[in-house]
Amino acid sequence: MNKLSRLFLVFIFTYFGFIYSVHALFFERRKKPVTEISWFVYPVAGSIPGVQDFYGLGATVSSIGDTDSDITAVSLKGKAEYFDEDFKIDFLSIFDIPLFSEHLTFNWFSTKIINVGWPEGQRGIDSDGESMYYLLASQVDASGGEISFNIYDNQLEAYFGYSDGSVKPYGLVDPNGNFFSAQDANIIESPRGYRLGLYLDDTDNRRDPRIGYRFQYEKWAQPSTRSGNSEYYQEDFNLTGYIPVLDKKKGVLVLNQFFGSSTVLKKGTVDLSQFVCDNTANPGCQALLDELYARQLREAENGKATSLGGTNRLRGYPTNRFYDSYTNFRGAEFRWYAHEVQNAFDFVLEKGTFAGIQIALFYEQGTVSDNKSNIWKNMKNSYGAGTRFLFNNVIVRIDRGYGREGGQTTFFVGYPF
Repeated sequence: MNKLSRLFLVFIFTYFGFIYSVHALFFERRKKPVTEISWFVYPVAGSIPGVQDFYGLGATVSSIGDTDSDITAVSLKGKAEYFDEDFKIDFLSIFDIPLFSEHLTFNWFSTKIINVGWPEGQRGIDSDGESMYYLLASQVDASGGEISFNIYDNQLEAYFGYSDGSVKPYGLVDPNGNFFSAQDANIIESPRGYRLGLYLDDTDNRRDPRIGYRFQYEKWAQPSTRSGNSEYYQEDFNLTGYIPVLDKKKGVLVLNQFFGSSTVLKKGTVDLSQFVCDNTANPGCQALLDELYARQLREAENGKATSLGGTNRLRGYPTNRFYDSYTNFRGAEFRWYAHEVQNAFDFVLEKGTFAGIQIALFYEQGTVSDNKSNIWKNMKNSYGAGTRFLFNNVIVRIDRGYGREGGQTTFFVGYPF
């Protein structure tokens, strides 16, 4: 699609949006209580195994000015292995700020992280789960924004976002727990990129749908920030259906199909001379650098599709457990509304409306591959159960998933799909 065609589509979308902005598509939105400002102050705790534990406080203010605008601030700290000082993070985000009209909104975030680690596995669905590296950075600064335009009672949306950051590499930890300096850690110093997408949400409620369907298309561009990294873009196609299965929509069967792909625009180049060390002075370092060289060579020649494992897909596996050039995922989740109320509360630090409790059972399958023809083969399975606390403004989710490598617990805001 050329530039002129894209501009024409934007114009048509905008023109008809302002004419027909008050009408829904097929499924009418479910009536909801009058929006009132609410706020929550909550403890946050977590762990990246082998790297750091953290704790702190978060605060969220929702429905500001009778809109869907939210502000969230989080501050965490904790013990960080391999660093002389503690791990710290400060995060601030603002969502759905109206710009001139409720149909045009802006999102923004900013974060600063001190002494952080991030897990990095191997490519492929059959990669070794024990062969996890942890990339370490002494400081990460990132910020970004997104502009969104929506019509039909927020059922059709187009958006564009951009993020920029800087990373000061510190080192890495190999699968045996050995620490190595940042010289050959190959951490991206200045990650940046943009995304654009279309979101069709033809359901009865955007935050808690009980009937309807959703389709989302996203394109992420990942410019190369150093010669050793490939320049690529990734595309995601996400289709979800919501089917009521009990009286008064007390139960919902949710079906999800997700495809992800990456397309390399320019391959990176890897300098072998940068992966040489003195084995006499540092025994074992050359074997590690040889493996890092092989890994970096694969990364320089390929892109990354959306990974599996973590909060949303294959919840029985750790974050970023499986990745490759292509991703295929499908999941089914049964949600039962065990208790529904409309209880307003005001406890000084907590103010809002409690809407009920939900119990969920889920089963998922997914795979990654370097070849598109293999994305229907060799699926990994994940299953589990969860409890969700429903508020008029947010869904607080606690899931426990299991896979062949054990289990994972997810604490998250929002549904997985």
